[in-house]
Amino acid sequence: MYKYYLFIINNNSYKIYKNNSYYLYTILNTLYHIKKTDVIYGITLYRNICDIFSVKLLSNYINERFKVEHQNKEIILKNKQEKTFLKINYSCVLIKSTNIMPEIFRIFNIYNKKIFVIEFDRKKYFWLDEEIKKIMLTKKK
Repeated sequence: MYKYYLFIINNNSYKIYKNNSYYLYTILNTLYHIKKTDVIYGITLYRNICDIFSVKLLSNYINERFKVEHQNKEIILKNKQEKTFLKINYSCVLIKSTNIMPEIFRIFNIYNKKIFVIEFDRKKYFWLDEEIKKIMLTKKK
């Protein structure tokens, strides 16, 4: 199962890190592994880099658009091709899926074009809009 964390990067940070993804990954990875004693520093750093998700808006849209089930604050997408779970937080969205590129990524790409995706366990990261564009180009060929 793939475990993705999605972050909305604010305009200033986007300009800085759009072509320097590794540095953005390094910062967010540090925040992901931050010690409890450094949480205040982590929150300040997060607020300087990221914007928050509109939890209600996204939850309502996904509930209307997809067949879903709710379990312990997670949204489970009912789809025959993939099994996907999401947890929408203000700070980030956690997506667990059997698919390397879950269908729900398209919704988040429409929602915001400055989403940075990290798979911390595998040390992989990418800009969501760029991955969606690559897939679209591949399908056109």
